[in-house]
Amino acid sequence: MPVNTQIINQRQLSWLVGSLLIGGGLLSIQHDLIRISHMDTWFVYLLPTVYILFISYVFAQLSMRLPGKHLFEINFILFGRWFGMLANMVVLIHVWFILLRDLRMFGKFIGTLLLPNTPEEMLVLLLVVMLMFYGRTSAEVISRVNDLFFPVFFALTFMLPFLLSNEMSFRLLQPVLTTSPKQLGYAGLLSIGWYGDIIIAGAFLHMIWNSRQVHSALRHGSLMATALLSLFLLMEVSVLGPNIPGNLIYPNYSLVQHIQITDFLDRMDLLILSIWFPIIVGKMIFIYLAFLIGITSLIRQRDYTLINSPVSLFLLVTTILAFKSTPEVFSFGNYSSPVFVLSYQPVLLAAMLLLMRRFPKRSPERHAEASSGKSQGHDRDGESKGGNRHPGKRFGSRLGAISGRTWLRAGNVLLAFGFVFVGAGLIFSRNYAIIGKLAAFGYALVLALLLFVTHMEMRKAKDLAARSSPNSAQTS
Repeated sequence: MPVNTQIINQRQLSWLVGSLLIGGGLLSIQHDLIRISHMDTWFVYLLPTVYILFISYVFAQLSMRLPGKHLFEINFILFGRWFGMLANMVVLIHVWFILLRDLRMFGKFIGTLLLPNTPEEMLVLLLVVMLMFYGRTSAEVISRVNDLFFPVFFALTFMLPFLLSNEMSFRLLQPVLTTSPKQLGYAGLLSIGWYGDIIIAGAFLHMIWNSRQVHSALRHGSLMATALLSLFLLMEVSVLGPNIPGNLIYPNYSLVQHIQITDFLDRMDLLILSIWFPIIVGKMIFIYLAFLIGITSLIRQRDYTLINSPVSLFLLVTTILAFKSTPEVFSFGNYSSPVFVLSYQPVLLAAMLLLMRRFPKRSPERHAEASSGKSQGHDRDGESKGGNRHPGKRFGSRLGAISGRTWLRAGNVLLAFGFVFVGAGLIFSRNYAIIGKLAAFGYALVLALLLFVTHMEMRKAKDLAARSSPNSAQTS
C-alpha cells in the first residue's frame, strides 16, 4: 500500500479510539472504581490519561520514522525476525485476552438485562458470527458505522446532567478530594488495564500516512473518553450516592433507568441502549480486525480474510471454555488486565523508543509548517491592507494562526494543571472544604478545555497535512 494512501482519516481514528476506551469502561470497571475511591472516583482517569498520551507519542514517532507500517510490521523491523515475532506474540496474546473478556462480559450484559432466558453460549455465538461478518471487510467499514453512532452517543452523554437534573444532589459529592491518595492511585492503576487497550490502535498506523494526524487523533480520542467516563462516574455518585453504585453490577444502566421525561417517557434506558450497543460492538470489531492483522503479520501478509473463519471459530470455543462463572469474568477483566498491561507495554514501548532512533524521520510536516507560516503571514498582511478577504476560510483567522505545536503545548500545560488541582485538593481540602470545591471545579474546567484544545490540534494537523500533500485524499 502506498505511503500516502489514507484509508481512514484522523477524525475516524479519533472516534474509534473513543469507542475503544469508552466501550470497555461502560461494562464492568466503574463499580470497582467507586468501591475504591467513593465520591472522588471521577478523578481516577487522570493517571491513565497520562499513560495513554505517552503511547500516542510513541505511535506518532513510529509513524514518522516508519511510515506505511503497522505495529506488528514495525516490531519485525526494530527487533528482528525472532525477537520481533516474540513481541508480536505477546501483543497478540493480550489482544486475544481482550476479546475473551469483552465477548463474555457483553454476553453477560445482554443475558442479564435483555435476554435472561437465552443461553449465554448462543449470545456469544451471535457476537462471533457478527465478528466473522465484519472480518471480511476492513477498518474503513467499521469506522463509517462508528461515524453514525459516536456523535449521537457523545451528545447523549453530555445531556445526562440535564436529563437527570431532578435526581442529582451535589451534597453526595462532598466532601471533595478527601479520599486517600493511595486509594485514588490504586483506582488509577486499575483503570490503566482498560486504557491499555489503546495498543490495538497500533495495528492501524499504516492507514494514516501523516504522523501528526496519528498523534492528534489519539490524543483527542483518549481525552474524549476520559471526559465522558469521568462524567458518567460523576453522575453515578451524584444520583445514586457514593456507596450504592459500588454494589451494582452495571451502575451505568441503573443510572439511565432514573431518567424520566414526563409520565409516559419513563423507559429512556431502552433508547440509550440502542446507542450504547453499536459503540460496544464497534469496539469488539475494531479489536478483532487488529487480531487478524497481527496473525497475518506473522506470515508477512496483509490479507487477513483467508483466516477469518478459523480464527473466529477458535475465538468462539475459547470464549465459551474460558470462564465458569460471572465473578471469574469480572475478576479477570478488572484485576488481570492492569497486571498484563503493565508487565509488557512499558518495556516494549521503551525499547521501541530506543531502537527507532536508527531510522531517520521521514515526515513532510516541517515543510508544511514553514509554508503554513508563510501563508498565514501573507494572510495577515492582506488583512491589514484590505481587511479579511476570506472570512472563515479555514477555521477562524485567529485560531488558524496558532501553530499545531502551540496547541500541543497548551494541552500538556492543561493536563499539568489537572494534576495541580487534584494535588492541591488532596492536600488542603481536609482542613479547607472550599479548596476542594475549587479544585473540583478547576479539574472539570481543565477537561472541558482539553477537549477544545485537542480538537484544534487535530484540525491543525489536518490543515498541515493538506498543505504538505495537496493531492492526498483528505476526508472529514
